Amino acid sequence: MFNLLFKGILSFVAVKLLTNYRHLSIRLLKIEAAKSYLHGIRMARLATLSLLRAEIEMGLIGIGILLFHAGLFILLPWTVKAKAILGIFLGLSYVTIGCVAIYASLSEKTWIEQSGAAAMLKEAAGSINKPEAR
Repeated sequence: MFNLLFKGILSFVAVKLLTNYRHLSIRLLKIEAAKSYLHGIRMARLATLSLLRAEIEMGLIGIGILLFHAGLFILLPWTVKAKAILGIFLGLSYVTIGCVAIYASLSEKTWIEQSGAAAMLKEAAGSINKPEAR
């Protein structure tokens, strides 16, 4: 009889512990999901701010180049043909520099390094090769 009572008490305690553990696990999962969601919102905000800043910078650079060329062509005492050749040369050099910059910024390697994914992969690969000390 005591054996049956003891098994009943142990099973009751085990069920209560498992129920409590299940609720705590669900709460922990919800907290981790909320953290991931907030991290995603933060990353989206930073990406939007970066795009806005890049647009403003590109606009200022464009205005600066336009004003530079206007002042250069007004002040230079060259012929119209020489000024046109200079304008073509400057235009081609700006297009080349822009293409190189876009290629570099859209490179997968650059994105992996800048996002921190390379360090995360290195850390994950390092933890596979070296077991953690307990």
